[in-house]
Amino acid sequence: MALSVRAQAAHIEYGLGYNGIYTNNIFRSPTHKENEYINLFRGLFSYQKHGRRLDTHLDLEAIGRVFTLGRYRNDVLFGVNSLTHYIIVPKAFSLSERDIFTQAPIDPRFVMAPTNLQNTNAFSAGPNFSWYVNPIDAFKVDLRYRNFYYQKEPLTNPPTYSTSNYRWVAETRFVHAFSRRTKASINYVPEVVRYQNTLVNPDYRRQDVFLGLDTRLGNLGLTAQGGRTRIEQTGQPQALQGTLARIALTDSLGPRSRVTASADRSYGDAGRYSLLEAPAQNLILPVAINPGQIIGGGLYYGRMANLAYEYRRPYGVDRISAFWQHLHYLTATLSQQLEGGVFNIGYDFSDRLTDSIFGDYVKIHYFNFNADTRDFGGGMRVRYRLSPDLSVSLEGMYDRGISTDPVLSYNEWRAIVGISYMTNPNRMRTDPFVHYTNAIFY
Repeated sequence: MALSVRAQAAHIEYGLGYNGIYTNNIFRSPTHKENEYINLFRGLFSYQKHGRRLDTHLDLEAIGRVFTLGRYRNDVLFGVNSLTHYIIVPKAFSLSERDIFTQAPIDPRFVMAPTNLQNTNAFSAGPNFSWYVNPIDAFKVDLRYRNFYYQKEPLTNPPTYSTSNYRWVAETRFVHAFSRRTKASINYVPEVVRYQNTLVNPDYRRQDVFLGLDTRLGNLGLTAQGGRTRIEQTGQPQALQGTLARIALTDSLGPRSRVTASADRSYGDAGRYSLLEAPAQNLILPVAINPGQIIGGGLYYGRMANLAYEYRRPYGVDRISAFWQHLHYLTATLSQQLEGGVFNIGYDFSDRLTDSIFGDYVKIHYFNFNADTRDFGGGMRVRYRLSPDLSVSLEGMYDRGISTDPVLSYNEWRAIVGISYMTNPNRMRTDPFVHYTNAIFY
């Protein structure tokens, strides 16, 4: 019986899980290899309610990690993912809230290990106003206060970059509907950014002016934007100006599969959290496969491209994605080019037995220092469902890092056993060292 409760359009799911992990290189070091046995205890709670006026979604997760041999201190990790939209006056006035609490690397240049981990929180809230001149033309204004908190700064002296900040944003646009499937817009988005530490990253004001198009042709959806950006930094006599160009395509190949592709050429801000910056319909931001790579600095001018395929099986999801990014930082020494891909492909032998193989490859070239890296790995996971809610799993993985800086090279083998009791087993990731975000965002 599924642990699911429905009342007044509300949906609740929750679960508990345990993973036993063995690793032969807990420090991910080329020379100081130490094995470790990790006990992971996990709890997940999810609440969703969709009504005529209120839409809300809340995910909560807690992970307790016990390092049996004492290589690291035992700890507890938390995750929060909340989204609320409340309509006060239909088609005129509403309120929105978004919050993500998770973990990310302290310094994205170094290998992902338990000590290179910090808490981060991204919060956004504000009102939404709409004024319909007629049935096909409308003025819309979304006001946002956003706060981005990062627990720690990189362990460099002096600090290479500072990330915690808050900002005020006004997303204003005039929208014209050519048809039910096609809309065009004129957009003006002013933004004021204030950093907690302005030693390296000065505060700045930003203005985006661009045209937007949103259309759907059958199963194909197209969103495009084109315009200019102007940025005025405190203490800098000359303003920055550059092109803003974005395009995103989504093609539903069937009821269970879809392909998405996006490209972006614009100024970006590494101090923000990319998952949080795309709640507005008129904003496209490719989400990096590794969010940690764009956390650690201030302004950058970026070119990005992403391609992804997704297929929903009866008892799992297959994903294949590839990405390319070229990020030129204006203040931090993190200018880099990334390319790589991730895949997870499974096969359902029956309603009880599922097998999947997975892997990833990331190549990073830094322009300012000698730390080019190639990280790749993969493995196999077998899951057996004792009941619709209860499942056991067995997993084997290999991960390899190769860097021009020998200290950052490593190889590691991991074996994982697990048991989980929850309504949606696909939401419970087994290995906390594979992805940098929590399982609720996986």
